[in-house]
Amino acid sequence: MSQNGHNTVLDGVRILELARWQAAPRGSLILRDMGAEVIKLEWRKGGDLRNSGPFVGEMSVQFAAYNRGKKSVTLNTRHEKGKDLFFRLLEVSDVVLENFRPGTMEEMGFGYEKMAEVNPGIILASVSGFGQYGPYRDRQCFDPIIQAMSGIGDQTGRGFDQPIMANGPIMDRTAALHATIGILGALRHRDRTGEGQWLEVAMLDGGITLEEVALAMCYETNTNDFVRTGSFLRCKDGWVTTGAARAGMWERMLKVMGYDDLSDDPEYAAPMFATDKAEIRMELLHLWCEERTVQEVEDALVAADIPFGPVKSIPEVLEDRHLWEREVMIEAEIPEPPGKKMLVPGPTIIKYSRTPTTAGPIPRYGEHNGEIYGRLLGLDDAELAGLVEDGVITWDNCPLPNE
Repeated sequence: MSQNGHNTVLDGVRILELARWQAAPRGSLILRDMGAEVIKLEWRKGGDLRNSGPFVGEMSVQFAAYNRGKKSVTLNTRHEKGKDLFFRLLEVSDVVLENFRPGTMEEMGFGYEKMAEVNPGIILASVSGFGQYGPYRDRQCFDPIIQAMSGIGDQTGRGFDQPIMANGPIMDRTAALHATIGILGALRHRDRTGEGQWLEVAMLDGGITLEEVALAMCYETNTNDFVRTGSFLRCKDGWVTTGAARAGMWERMLKVMGYDDLSDDPEYAAPMFATDKAEIRMELLHLWCEERTVQEVEDALVAADIPFGPVKSIPEVLEDRHLWEREVMIEAEIPEPPGKKMLVPGPTIIKYSRTPTTAGPIPRYGEHNGEIYGRLLGLDDAELAGLVEDGVITWDNCPLPNE
């Protein structure tokens, strides 16, 4: 169904989400913003992020960030009647997204082959720490584990005599983005052929790709000498970073710093990685920045059309008008306390000219049972009451089908 009366790129696509935490749910959030209907199947309220802090009022910031706009239904998928309901939902869906440990879906009776018998066009997207095969297949995993095992932690910490962990969940996000891309590709294939398929994404695979240049150079040289030339530069009142990767940029940079003679020297004016003078010119840049304020450096480099960015704290990012003009983050109402708002991700950062994206509200636990089980599957009140009594579904915070 179109969102807010607009056509969207994924109109008519329905996704069943059997996923927790971020690595998969962040991907279906993007697909939802593109117009897909995402039905989040929940059973234990504490099984996902609803009970994980930090909180604004009674709402988990993490749950809201990765699940706003989805439809929450409760379903005990271990119960036989719950399995039957799952397959009924499968019949009218396009994608199943899950991030259990490999083998769990088969143990539950939801393996791909079984799903394909019910719906030959179904697309199963499986996200895991280490993949559906390989030496580490059965290990549990979270983002920091991948930062450690992919080489990112060691590479980031070089020069500090210890590995350094990124403060944001970059490995979860990388996996979610790859899963999103994979689902879009599988939908395109099904549009052309009618065939569904099973795709899988491993967090470790995505993490390793972030160090693909360093890995290639280590393979070539049998050393670990490769480092990126970028760095943060200290100014009088803060830190900045810049880059001069392309031809002509270092020439302009040297002129801005007052080294006109060096700007005419091909060894000093060469692009990144193309000269042995890189360390010398970077030292000159460090010294130049240390004598100036952040604003002075910004004015000089931006005027010379040289890439520049100040290092901002989280409060400074929050004050940046770019964030608000582009709706990178937006305010959303939470159920408790009434009138309280919290900051959540805005519509997906992909901006379409003809098919706008939207950001939906934060779902309450089981809020959409009536809509999905009643209106979509056609169960009446007596059937729903029986399912509640049998422990197949719960019935809190959701209207009856005819309301």
